[in-house]
Amino acid sequence: MPVAVWAGSGLAWEEELTALKGRLAPIFRRSDVAASAAAFLDGLLSGISRKTGWQMAEQAGLSRPYRMQSLLGRSSWEADALRDQVRTE
Repeated sequence: MPVAVWAGSGLAWEEELTALKGRLAPIFRRSDVAASAAAFLDGLLSGISRKTGWQMAEQAGLSRPYRMQSLLGRSSWEADALRDQVRTE
């Protein structure tokens, strides 16, 4: 479920979040990893009570936590590049 749906926020907030995900996507190099990162970000911003791999996966509509765990533990992406991109604008 998109963050804007549960937050009851306006379209502008959803557009900003979508734009942020678009700016961050190239850092992850592969589209499936970028999609996992976007889902992970949605999970962090969601109202779920605990942010475990299982609960983040469920929030993203996944049956298992492997994509979330892989994003953090096995995927190849540059943390410094991500930090720099988030700090821009």
